[in-house]
Amino acid sequence: MDLSHSRDINLEPFYQPLNNEQVLFEQAWHHGMPVLIKGPTGCGKTRFVQHMAHRLNLPLYTVACHDDLSAADLIGRHLIGAQGTWWQDGPLTRAVREGGICYLDEVVEARQDTAVVLHPLADDRRELFLDRTGEVLKAPPSFMLVVSYNPGYQNLLKGMKPSTRQRFVAMRFDYPPVAEEERIVAREAQVGVMPR
Repeated sequence: MDLSHSRDINLEPFYQPLNNEQVLFEQAWHHGMPVLIKGPTGCGKTRFVQHMAHRLNLPLYTVACHDDLSAADLIGRHLIGAQGTWWQDGPLTRAVREGGICYLDEVVEARQDTAVVLHPLADDRRELFLDRTGEVLKAPPSFMLVVSYNPGYQNLLKGMKPSTRQRFVAMRFDYPPVAEEERIVAREAQVGVMPR
């Protein structure tokens, strides 16, 4: 499983707002609503989530979803070691416990059993059921679930089910205008922009 955990983002990740996406994200967070970000590869979805986690001062758990990603990968599992067995929280469980952001990148690539786990977190219950331990976690007010996908890239058969999609505040991202993209790339690469 490809998991990136950014507990503390010391430097603010650069993000150039193009519309009202920051306000929309903050309002969704303030009201305890999950966010779905749709957009093509490389348009800034992940950077935006990193930027917002820093802006809101929240821990960020990023999971790159893939065909083999299961609900257990997100929730956690029992492990066996020299001292016996113990429970290891997955990234979704850690984000709920810590009141952080769990970002599932390319969520439709994950196995279908992951959607079932997300449903009670993405509606008014805001609960995560750990079936292997019997624990029910109530998400604190600061917890946020964010998912993204690339509708142009994904297999048509792997589209997000309406029962899942309707639980999210949807945000559509696209590439910035050429002049703006040049400034963003120049800033990130720390080079000057050539005059036209």
